[in-house]
Amino acid sequence: MNVNINSKYKDDIMLWGGILVVSAVFIGIFMVFTTTPPLDLIKKILSAILIMFLPGYIIMKLYLDDVKLSNNPAVDKFILSFGLSMVTVQSLAFIVNYFAVYGENLDQEFRIRMEAYMPLIIAFLVVATAFVLKFFWGTISSIWGKLMDWFAAKLGGAGHTTLLVLATFIILALFYLVIKVILLVMVSMAT
Repeated sequence: MNVNINSKYKDDIMLWGGILVVSAVFIGIFMVFTTTPPLDLIKKILSAILIMFLPGYIIMKLYLDDVKLSNNPAVDKFILSFGLSMVTVQSLAFIVNYFAVYGENLDQEFRIRMEAYMPLIIAFLVVATAFVLKFFWGTISSIWGKLMDWFAAKLGGAGHTTLLVLATFIILALFYLVIKVILLVMVSMAT
């Protein structure tokens, strides 16, 4: 059987095919050398793909789909996807854990119960933010332009700097609010 893949999705098909083959090899190796049931292995591999690969893949497809770093675009996409997932999901998970320990003073037993939900919630938020920024960027940039003009008209030369400082504090407050909401959702799910 000769399959000719000459579509624009060739690299993605090669990428997901490679992930499928590597996953099958891991399942085979673990079934031979461990006593873990196959469904548990499949669940662990799917959760690893969901948390450590899929958010970065979606960001890469939305923003960096045409990036070519080497002669093998499927490997480039895999490395970018894995790296973007690690940077976004893992750093946010670290920050949420930090706030859970030092900000909310949650017990270790309680945090352990929350661990099952936190990566999924963070991965969902990362993907949702990527989609919102991609598809509503025109609206966001037009609102930003209007705000820049208004602040420049009201405050003169200091208007742009004032808006940037104000936007920074608002974004930090929203970031803290998102972390607080993540913690509240995890607390409600863990109880």
